[in-house]
Amino acid sequence: MASETETAVRRETGTVDWTSAVLAGVGAGIAMGLLIQFVMGIMPVIGALYGVESLAAGWIAHLLHSVAFALVFAAVVSRPPLSKYAESTASVTGLGLAYGVVLWLVAAAIVMPIWMGLVGLPSPGVPNVNPQSLVGHLVYGVLLGGLYAALSR
Repeated sequence: MASETETAVRRETGTVDWTSAVLAGVGAGIAMGLLIQFVMGIMPVIGALYGVESLAAGWIAHLLHSVAFALVFAAVVSRPPLSKYAESTASVTGLGLAYGVVLWLVAAAIVMPIWMGLVGLPSPGVPNVNPQSLVGHLVYGVLLGGLYAALSR
């Protein structure tokens, strides 16, 4: 755990706690993945984006996406001007919620349906504004922000 002084210096200098970002990404990704698998029933489709339509491939791809997006989140919230809003767990959780909405709008509503079409999968069309997907991305964002804030302190 970082001391208060270390945390303040980290924020001032824009240093990112990469380990906390990875762990937060995995935790948030698991929660969202459970929704993708059991509520939406499309986890194998995530794997099919890479040519392997299976539950295991879907989980691997999803968790890799979760960690990659978590690293981007940590880099963004650790830099000015957002770093000044990252003083509390609640603020970082709120930034995570907003990030979840952005991911839903860009990655799920636009990129994924295009990608599906490019690899020969049936595509829901662009934009794909699926409310279940929005809920999943909100869960991911809230948990990502909250876990990142808690782990990096």
